[in-house]
Amino acid sequence: MGPRLPSRRVRDLAFAATTAVATVSGALGHRRIAGLTKPLPMLILAADTAAGAPGRGAADNAGLAGALVFSMAGDVLMFLEEFETEPDAKDRYLRRGATLFAAAQLSYIATMWRAGARPSSKQLLPRVGLLGESATVLARHRPALLPVLGAYGNTLATMSAMASAMPDTQPRLRIGGLAFLLSDLAIINRRHLVRDRRLRIAGEAWVLASYFTAQYLLICGLAERSRRGGPQ
Repeated sequence: MGPRLPSRRVRDLAFAATTAVATVSGALGHRRIAGLTKPLPMLILAADTAAGAPGRGAADNAGLAGALVFSMAGDVLMFLEEFETEPDAKDRYLRRGATLFAAAQLSYIATMWRAGARPSSKQLLPRVGLLGESATVLARHRPALLPVLGAYGNTLATMSAMASAMPDTQPRLRIGGLAFLLSDLAIINRRHLVRDRRLRIAGEAWVLASYFTAQYLLICGLAERSRRGGPQ
């Protein structure tokens, strides 16, 4: 027999604990601790997803793997961007990070499309409009980034709408899609509109906590749905 896997409760507690440490260290700007702890929640999700791979189809496994791998690579670049002080380097990291996260959103979109998600304009347009606010802020402060981040925003809005349009919509998928949207919306506003240090710390804590929560809800929701053999 193979090694015994931790129980769901243990894995959830491990995810919550690592998320809390990564969130606090990132919000307070402790670079070394943040660098060590930020990958941990996603690694726990990846290990859990890999453990359940034999019970899912190849296409679903590929979609989940793409969402995880591209997100983790994007996390590295966003970490570098957060602590970089040279403007051109910050922009370079942000462009590359946004490109990788766009690939992660496309992986989610493909998985949800296969599952039958077909979002309506009523689900999609409000999300695109909401991200229009951050695009306006970006156009004022860092206009050179708008083409890349604007394209990423459209993939994020589409993923969030599709999460709400799953044929057997689970609350966790709908909440996960919205949390991801609101997390990214806060990034631009925090960095360009907030000057008070305490508010900036609170904003970064929200960005990190809501991001990890969104990934948990989306990955676990889609993984468990695929194992149950939901509509394809």
